[in-house]
Amino acid sequence: MSFKNILVPIDFSPRSYAALEAAADVATQFDSKITLLHIIDVPETDRPQYQLALDTVGNHENSGKDDIPAILFAMKETKRQLREAREKYPKITFIEKVVFDRVHRQIYTVVEESDVDLIVMGSSGASGLGEVFIGSNTQKVVRNANCPVLVIKDDEGDFNARNIVFASDFSEMGGEAARLFPLFKTLYGSTVHLLNIVTPSTFEATPTTQKRMREFAKDLKMEKEDFTMNIFNYYTEEEGILTFAEENKADMIMLGTHGRKGFSRFMMGSIAENVANHSEIPVFVFRQD
Repeated sequence: MSFKNILVPIDFSPRSYAALEAAADVATQFDSKITLLHIIDVPETDRPQYQLALDTVGNHENSGKDDIPAILFAMKETKRQLREAREKYPKITFIEKVVFDRVHRQIYTVVEESDVDLIVMGSSGASGLGEVFIGSNTQKVVRNANCPVLVIKDDEGDFNARNIVFASDFSEMGGEAARLFPLFKTLYGSTVHLLNIVTPSTFEATPTTQKRMREFAKDLKMEKEDFTMNIFNYYTEEEGILTFAEENKADMIMLGTHGRKGFSRFMMGSIAENVANHSEIPVFVFRQD
């Protein structure tokens, strides 16, 4: 498995630039191309004017700010920022898209049209900083995207997934994880901490859980030095995942989900979405289908 077509939604915030840097690191490893997607959410009635500005911006390179409509100037500024963003990575092939739509809806459209196999997006999570790609948008993308989603949670851009927590109930075998784990091992020399959260309502005998985890690791042909097995008691799955990751200084949380089709009791509903939204470290979500 490799990531050849990477989508990076960018709103020119520090967090989205950090997402671009993480995507560029992966792209360099795989000779990938990156699609930079900037979304302007404007009223339906105004979209034709903005689209006209987008289509004609190239014809006004010699005009000054006072010579062109405000919309057209905004489009020129967007183009300039996109150009500056991609110029930092001269060895990577970029595609630019500027569109007018709802954030999550347009992301799905680009994924389908461009055969995207990884989305890397910045999110300020539950705190909210007035950025475009926060909160509900992140959750909607995590819930509905058919390709893996890497959510970057800081502004530093020093992504390195060496210490990964993979949370699951391990009721299913490797699936997509069988392709992803070797990938992160190759890229970052990753150690994977297999994690099962036990809550008051999901008690299970430890030997039973350990047996499933060993079978999971065996199915993935994981070497003993590449993983650890962990059973962690906490009040809820989400809080348990976040607490364990913090206590073990994880670099990234990885979650498998069946998205809209639902999952077994562990990833049912909003667990993956909420972890992605509240985590302070990167979260990688992939479909287990």
